[in-house]
Amino acid sequence: MLVSRESNVTFVVRVSCHPDGGVSGVVERVKTGSKRRFEGRDALAALVVRMLADAQAETDAQGEIS
Repeated sequence: MLVSRESNVTFVVRVSCHPDGGVSGVVERVKTGSKRRFEGRDALAALVVRMLADAQAETDAQGEIS
């Protein structure tokens, strides 16, 4: 991911811990209110990476418009 300018992205992460050790929950991007569900630690990590990439793409696109 090439960063053209610095930006902050804020997430709210809600995690449920299951008796078997698994986790599930929702990641919400505060600025947009978009929410995505995940099942498992690896899915949580991948989801945050994907949502960061989406946020960076939006920032880059706005820079091209300005």
